[in-house]
Amino acid sequence: MARSYARFFLRYFVLGLGLLAGLQSSVGDAASNKELQRLKGTIGYQLGDAGQFNQVAAKYVLPDDAFAVTQKQSAALLQLPDSSLVGLGQDTKVQVGAFNQTAAGPGSTITVAGGTLRFDIKRPQGGTANYRFNTPTSTIGVRGTVGLLAFAGGQTTVACLACAADSVTVTVGGQSFALATGQVITVTATGAVTTGAVTSATLSGFSSSGVSTSASSGLSAATAGVGGAVGGAAAPAAAAAAAGAGAIGGAAAASAQTKTSPAPNPGATQSGTIIIQQAPVGPAPAGPARRPF
Repeated sequence: MARSYARFFLRYFVLGLGLLAGLQSSVGDAASNKELQRLKGTIGYQLGDAGQFNQVAAKYVLPDDAFAVTQKQSAALLQLPDSSLVGLGQDTKVQVGAFNQTAAGPGSTITVAGGTLRFDIKRPQGGTANYRFNTPTSTIGVRGTVGLLAFAGGQTTVACLACAADSVTVTVGGQSFALATGQVITVTATGAVTTGAVTSATLSGFSSSGVSTSASSGLSAATAGVGGAVGGAAAPAAAAAAAGAGAIGGAAAASAQTKTSPAPNPGATQSGTIIIQQAPVGPAPAGPARRPF
């Protein structure tokens, strides 16, 4: 009898351990979920660069390395495990890597094949985030800030909406550029770098593509103004380039500079919050059809 009771309790003890392990695994999985949410229009995901487009009606948890895709007149929001938010404008395609909690800080690698986005990266208390946005020509490391990013026509544009004075450093071919709140930088496919001030023309270009241009942090700010129609205004890359060249109304006080950078050192030290390193120019990954910038 005692032996039977012992076997009974042992069996249920092992079963309980299995259930506990499964629960812990589920909790761990939930803690690393990357959720794609539809804001408007037609959005979805692909499991490969040339994979089938799967439409998302409301929300969908993206597996590692899946592509989030928005079509024309559409917008979406990526909600990341540490409460960081990435808003996707129309005709945008990004690949979302695994979310990692490392000694360098929590974060993920997001590869931008094309389009427009807004990033609101949370800076964890007592540390920094460790996000990376890759385009075919640049790498942007983000350690806690609110900003805008566009890649079109071989040109990468980064506009800073809310950044501390020492939080953003842009490096191209070994040359560094300080980027603080209210400043914008563009890097062309040939390595030309233009810096200037963020103006209403810059913001209009981004907002017309369907991303919020609010400098505040949080869910409400990430979706501010996104419900309206997108498209029809100046493209963000073109507007930002005009801003850097000083060709925008009301920006006489902006000081712009243009430098052509030599081929970069791939092993350049990556310091600061945002680092852009010019990479060899190659064909851009296939993405959804979008209006030329």
